[in-house]
Amino acid sequence: MQDGVRFATTEEELKASYQLRYRVYVECMGRLKDKGDHQLKELRDSHDDNARAVVAIKGGEAIGTLRLFWGGDKLFSQTLIEAYHLSSFLEKLEQPQICIVERLMVDEKHRGSSATLRMYKEVMHFVLDNHIEAVLLDCEPHHLNSYLKLGFRPFTKTYSYPGIGLVIPMVLISGDYEHLQSVGSPFALLTSEKDLDHCLYVNELLDIISDNKNVVSETAWDHADFVRQIYADKHLWEDGNPKIFDGLSDDEICRVIEKSHIIECKEGDHIIETNNAAKTMFVVISGIVEVYRSKDQLAVIAQGGVIGEVAFFLQRSRSASIIAATHDVRLLSLDEPSMSRLLKFEPVLANKILTNLCRVLCSRLIGGVETSDLRSN
Repeated sequence: MQDGVRFATTEEELKASYQLRYRVYVECMGRLKDKGDHQLKELRDSHDDNARAVVAIKGGEAIGTLRLFWGGDKLFSQTLIEAYHLSSFLEKLEQPQICIVERLMVDEKHRGSSATLRMYKEVMHFVLDNHIEAVLLDCEPHHLNSYLKLGFRPFTKTYSYPGIGLVIPMVLISGDYEHLQSVGSPFALLTSEKDLDHCLYVNELLDIISDNKNVVSETAWDHADFVRQIYADKHLWEDGNPKIFDGLSDDEICRVIEKSHIIECKEGDHIIETNNAAKTMFVVISGIVEVYRSKDQLAVIAQGGVIGEVAFFLQRSRSASIIAATHDVRLLSLDEPSMSRLLKFEPVLANKILTNLCRVLCSRLIGGVETSDLRSN
């Protein structure tokens, strides 16, 4: 196969895409084992019959791939309409004006390379060529900053994706050139406002996403307002239990929460799934979550607790599943790269954070009985 990034057009290229999916999802991440073809080492399903695949080839092998559904190829199934919350968009747009991107992955040896951006560049050319006005996807919390930088925005409630955990539905409004420029999206370099004259529904699409408050991003809010969101529940920070921000100055808190997000969840949402490769840490700023391994409940964690720390510090897959146990769960999602840089290059602040985390975890160990009683209050 010739090196480059393109839509797969041959059986060889499609096979390479399916095999890369298998390596990344099934072998590396332990996901979708029940759907993989373990003899051919391929991961494909019936949806592939109605989808396009983008492949990134290097050295004759696939190093990246993604799947794209376009309403101009075939009308979206009810499954896709529900999964990607298309209903409100279909009130304004025809199906050929919408596409969905999913199953984006890059081989482990090439993560951090330009492969992802080059694949999305290929998608954007497709979007422009076919006058597509809305590009939708589901984003895991640890990818939020990357997609925000591309110009995608959250637009509805989070939900649990089977086998993966919490995901955030996001949309890119291709005609919103002003927004693409304001976030520094590389897509703004591929086109000009004049090239987007075919986009007739920008304002209507902006109305659809305008009241979304399920995800609050530090980079998009005034810093003081973002901190007030974290401290909205005064009881949380005054109950005498150890907290991750204890003893930190305002400037230090600012550095810890850089590029972080506040994410709302509903009761029953799977925030973290066992064996997921993501390593994001979360602070529970309201509500209660439960920790499970298989069907056994290991712990109940109330507001102020930290979750996801095992995978972050041990650099391993998730060791347990964590589920929102109440309807009012709000999480502070700490940006993994920012936290890693802090721990590596700011030893004084890192020492404070690590000490606080130890105190939080020790408090969890000795307070199990009291914490488990919270659900009934």
